[in-house]
Amino acid sequence: MRRQALLPTLPGLAAPRSRSASTKVAPDNGAVVPLYGPVERRLVSRLALIAGLATLALAVGLLALRATHAERIYPAVYVADVPVGGQTVPDATNLIAARAARLEAQPVTFAHGGQTWTASLSQLGLTVDTAGSAAAAFDVGREPGALERTGTTLGLVRGDEHLPLRMAFDEQALGSWFDKIDRELGAPPHDAYLKVNGTAVSIVPEQDGTVVDRPAATAEIMAGLSQLAGTDGALPTIAKSARVRAGDLAAAQASLTQSLANPVQVTYGNGRWTIPGAVAGGFLDQSVDQTRSGADAVRLSLDQVKLSAYLSDMLGPEINRDPVNAQVGWNGERVVSVVESVDGTRLQADKLAGLVNMSFFGDHKAVEVPVTVTAPEIDSNNLAKLGITTLLGSGSSNYAGSAGGRATNIGVGANLLNGTLVPPHGTFSFNNAIGLINEEKGYVEAQVISGESIGKDIGGGICQVSTTVFRAAYLAGLPITEWWPHRFRIGFYELDGWPLGLDASILQPSDDPSTWGDFKFENPSDKWMLVESWSDGAHVIVNIYGADLGYKVESVGPTVGQKFQMLPDDEEVDAKLEPGTINQTMSAGVGEEVTYYRTVYDRDGNVLWERSFYTKFYPKGNVWEVSPDMAGKSPAEPGRALPPLVSDPPAGPPDVSWSGAGVAEDGVPSFGADTTGDGQSAATDDGSGSAMLAAGNGGAPAA
Repeated sequence: MRRQALLPTLPGLAAPRSRSASTKVAPDNGAVVPLYGPVERRLVSRLALIAGLATLALAVGLLALRATHAERIYPAVYVADVPVGGQTVPDATNLIAARAARLEAQPVTFAHGGQTWTASLSQLGLTVDTAGSAAAAFDVGREPGALERTGTTLGLVRGDEHLPLRMAFDEQALGSWFDKIDRELGAPPHDAYLKVNGTAVSIVPEQDGTVVDRPAATAEIMAGLSQLAGTDGALPTIAKSARVRAGDLAAAQASLTQSLANPVQVTYGNGRWTIPGAVAGGFLDQSVDQTRSGADAVRLSLDQVKLSAYLSDMLGPEINRDPVNAQVGWNGERVVSVVESVDGTRLQADKLAGLVNMSFFGDHKAVEVPVTVTAPEIDSNNLAKLGITTLLGSGSSNYAGSAGGRATNIGVGANLLNGTLVPPHGTFSFNNAIGLINEEKGYVEAQVISGESIGKDIGGGICQVSTTVFRAAYLAGLPITEWWPHRFRIGFYELDGWPLGLDASILQPSDDPSTWGDFKFENPSDKWMLVESWSDGAHVIVNIYGADLGYKVESVGPTVGQKFQMLPDDEEVDAKLEPGTINQTMSAGVGEEVTYYRTVYDRDGNVLWERSFYTKFYPKGNVWEVSPDMAGKSPAEPGRALPPLVSDPPAGPPDVSWSGAGVAEDGVPSFGADTTGDGQSAATDDGSGSAMLAAGNGGAPAA
């Protein structure tokens, strides 16, 4: 070692029994001598101390610099010729922006043949990223690595750090300026080309000329920009000679003339369309291969983009169609198509344009239109994929004795509901299944409850259908996510042995679905479900089919809670009624609370979900509507004493003998009248209680 060679040798020392890092063996006699003497050790210690103090001073200096410039750019940093050291980023951005504005205003001037062209750098598309430049300056000395940060900071001590301006050029703006200069230099040079007029083809001769030497001109602009200045000098130009001359186009002219003489036929199924040669010629695209010259450089084709758009406009309406799902039903054993599905088709216009191009310049054979075929989601040819194999639940309800309007509406609703499919893990919505309740679908006017009184509206009686779906879903154990019970007990829903409280109302107070009250359930499986429904003039039946879920349903109820005394009689005078009219619009009945509790188990006996279904039926009194001349002549007795509260509601309205008298629910003895859902109680999904569903008058009913 060099240090060892400088140290004196001390002979005569006995060899030590062990050696340490501070000894060595002399090469001549093997004697052990000290590696460092006292003087050397003191020198090394002092040097180490000085180095440590210098390192400490450097570290303290760096920490002080970072502390004083936490939000500022470090000293000695420049962006181009702009000193930004010590500035905040916003202040530095402003300084750079001022310098950028001066640079962007610098002129670029070229002269040629007595002509001069001038534009500012900004007009030629120069932009300066002032914020990015300031951010780059702030990052100096703040690099990710500690050694890199230290090295950069020490470099700032030794000298300035210059960063370039971040700039960008819009090549399109610069190219447009060069195009303008080319035009002003004289007639623009061009190759000879073919001109089509109908089916006639002529040759336009070539033109030689002078154009801007764009790479050279661009290089001069960039050279000036590197000095933060504009450009002023002679315009670089080149003489441009045509690659294709008129004599080179004779063969192409003859070939194109022949192509234009014959149309191109396209076919699809039984359809046939003709593209005349003159029409196809309008899409002619001529290009020149820059690696060749003469006749070999000429390339003729039909513009594929424009031709594709033309073919889309011409054939798209005839060929394009969306897939149509099959309408399905249950034949007693399996799902079958009631109405067959239809595949969707889409014209492949780009591909067709290529085939037309080949035919036009080739043998003019007819072209078969290429299409993309899309199978519908519900495909008649693959109904097995729906996975519908089992009857999951069935519901029924009796509407025998309903007036004609109510019966009509029930039949219309059941027919619209029939065949509804619920996708895997999807939600069934009664309102979505039947759509908007209106006369166009066949609904007619029938009695409904509007607010708290009987009236008439389109679709009265539709809740007979929603009630039946609810029963099927309830018995199938499906998760019910929206359910609105009726405000009053309705006799129809308790026929055929069905207990009170297993009904469901719906509401469509406007054309806006967000205002509707609905009945919904979920499909918890990864297979489809089918809702089948029909009416026979007296009953509605709803079946729900799907994959075998293995559910076991346990239902407790009805549990009857508090009862409420019926209301006093009331008489309402309606000036619109014909003289001599007395109509009973509501029959008296007590109110009461009813609850069901349903638990659904899987095939292994595990609880899947459970909830209560709570209904509060409101009490009502006899209500009579009379014409003005019959005021005070109805059986209404506003002051009469009400009978004691009884366990069961009355069987129906009292008998009346005079002409024009009517009773609730289309004259059918019942416990109440059907409801639109106006003011009905609403059971929450967790069965925790009831809420009021407010609704305006005039909405489509749910009866």
